[in-house]
Amino acid sequence: MKVYLETIGCQMNRLDSELVAGLLRACGHEIVPDRREADVVLYNTCSVRQHAEDKVYSRLGADGRRKSTHRPKLIIGVLGCMAQREGQNLRRRCPQVDIVCAPGQLVHLPELIASAAEGRPAVALDPPRKSRRAGPPVGDIDALDLGRDPQATPTPFQAYVRVMRGCDKFCSFCVVPFVRGPEASRDPTHVVEEARRLVDAGRSEITLLGQTVNSYRWRAGELEVRFSDLLGRLAGIAGLRRLRFITSHPIDFGDDILEAMRDLECVCEYIHCPAQSGSDAVLKRMNRRYTRAEYDCLVDRAQDIVPGVVLAGDFIAGFPGETEDDHAASAELIRRCGYKNSFIFKYSPRPGTAAARRFRDDVPQAVKKRRNNELLAVQSEVGLAHHSAYVGRRVEVLVEGPSKRADKQAAPPSPESMQLTGRTRWDHIAVFDGPEGLAGRYVYVDVTGATDLVLVGRLSG
Repeated sequence: MKVYLETIGCQMNRLDSELVAGLLRACGHEIVPDRREADVVLYNTCSVRQHAEDKVYSRLGADGRRKSTHRPKLIIGVLGCMAQREGQNLRRRCPQVDIVCAPGQLVHLPELIASAAEGRPAVALDPPRKSRRAGPPVGDIDALDLGRDPQATPTPFQAYVRVMRGCDKFCSFCVVPFVRGPEASRDPTHVVEEARRLVDAGRSEITLLGQTVNSYRWRAGELEVRFSDLLGRLAGIAGLRRLRFITSHPIDFGDDILEAMRDLECVCEYIHCPAQSGSDAVLKRMNRRYTRAEYDCLVDRAQDIVPGVVLAGDFIAGFPGETEDDHAASAELIRRCGYKNSFIFKYSPRPGTAAARRFRDDVPQAVKKRRNNELLAVQSEVGLAHHSAYVGRRVEVLVEGPSKRADKQAAPPSPESMQLTGRTRWDHIAVFDGPEGLAGRYVYVDVTGATDLVLVGRLSG
């Protein structure tokens, strides 16, 4: 069958979609780029913010109309976090949906499609979190990952590798512990073997993924492998030039990880470590389990132990009870940390979370919007200063291909000279002119200018 698969959400969702696409191809299905030509339409969803779910419902409405008028045999499926959160309610609200498949059930998707094709809608949900306290069986964690085709990554030189599933932090605003389940770490030998196969297939840059990736712990008897130990094992893979990891939680960032970043040549000096707020009062209501002073200490330790480390953050504007002083503390933290970039969003109550139960959403939408825009403006100022500090430097860039500007030009750019984009080891986006054939290669770029998000340069002679 022809399958259209759209991903909405985080890097973990993108990896899940990559693995699902490979699984479906192995079963004889064809992945197509246009949902209008598909026999099966699948949405791999996110539940972290209401906007993401609204986008899915909009898609489902359009597909439902098409199914009722032109394509009665069209199979529509919802995968991922939204599927787990909504469960059977999703089909009651959207009867045009034939498949509801939770994150831990994706390996069964071929059977679910076969069932739907026979007129039997299928709902496959993960067990409730309380029944999964010991974590899913190892086979469930590895089922999709170990079967991946190392040649089938979205780019031929980069890849994601999952090291763990789930989250046990229970931040009061976050639905992830309930839709992704408890933390469970993969066997390090499986992670290393998967990474080695990817590197042997030409993927020289690997990004490790986990909901809180630095809380990785694998135990077998008396043996314990920490996240820093896993970095050390992966760093021994011949041909691996860059090793990244996202996303980290501040309370699990020990000096052992920072020292691994400093000492292991392939581990990139880049940390995405969400703060969410600069105010102790808000952090306490968020159940983040650290204070502003402790976050400041982490930043100081990172900058002291890892020379040239680059930071990125996350912030929520307008969390319940947030005052103007709390908001100002977040702006001050952005300035203090000098983040390369920050992901900043207005608070969105998520059903089933502690914040939705315990706190009234008392910050008016207009105030949320203003504070969100003010934090974005501060980050723009800080990001410009950060990127401008690289002007005059020579940086190594992994070329990813034509830039968005080159893609949007009315006339096709010359393959001998077009605007290319790539990334430094510190995760800066760099744009420069060069031949299209450089994609996948490491080049040196002299930085001649900067914006708040991008380094601008020219190929070194």
